[in-house]
Amino acid sequence: MTTPGLTDSAGRFSILAIDHRDSLREFLAPDAPASIDAASITDLKIEVVESLADLATGVMLEPEYSIPQVLDAGVLPAGVGFLAALEAQGYLDDPEAEPTRLLDGWSPELAKASGASSAKLLLPYRPDGRLVGEQEAFAIQMVEECHAHDLPIALEPLFYGLATPGRRSELIVETAERFAAFGADLLKLPFPGSPAACEQVTAAVEVPWAMLSGGGSFDDFADQIAVANAAGCSGFMVGRALWGEAVRAPAADRADLLQTLVRPRFERLVALNKEANHG
Repeated sequence: MTTPGLTDSAGRFSILAIDHRDSLREFLAPDAPASIDAASITDLKIEVVESLADLATGVMLEPEYSIPQVLDAGVLPAGVGFLAALEAQGYLDDPEAEPTRLLDGWSPELAKASGASSAKLLLPYRPDGRLVGEQEAFAIQMVEECHAHDLPIALEPLFYGLATPGRRSELIVETAERFAAFGADLLKLPFPGSPAACEQVTAAVEVPWAMLSGGGSFDDFADQIAVANAAGCSGFMVGRALWGEAVRAPAADRADLLQTLVRPRFERLVALNKEANHG
């Protein structure tokens, strides 16, 4: 998936992830997530994209608060494309409560028409989960619909129950292999756990995979990117680990933190990708 507007010339992803919705409300106000209104979320996303997207090869957006708002604000640089999230919300409290569904009023066709370079589908998943059949069927359906509209799609399995010792790497590798077989153009995965597990993912799939930050610390994520890139990962998609402190800070301090803390972080990750390009 060397898609114009999403990768560098070597096919590596440096993606700014700002497609969070329910999880962003929980992150900003864990005791009262409903207190964060739509306008505040949109303003925040516009400010983050305006501050950082010139460093990115692409940006992850969603149709509730950032498509078309970020585009209309004119803050997405020329040549930087975006991935459009497809999924409805509602998975945070119980990932097995119900199957993932398409966001109401949204579709791969509309994502394509919005100018997206790719779709993105996140869905809670475990190979041994209660909803495995429904989740796999929906992933395949979305892949087929995207491809019918000449739209690539990144699949992002949302893992849960990874705390069991010894199971993390096994579950991630098995899931990556299954999702690649569904016809995904890109896989968005958490750190598989070790250099050997990263190599297993690369060997198991014939499509590129990029690593997500998953809300951990930035320094840990940067260390993991270096390991994963050396083992065949095609780059990163980074969200809260990158900009978390800035968006939680008082609004008056946000612009300064985005420039003094967050931009240097993004530059560090991009440098790791460039090192991998020349490794």
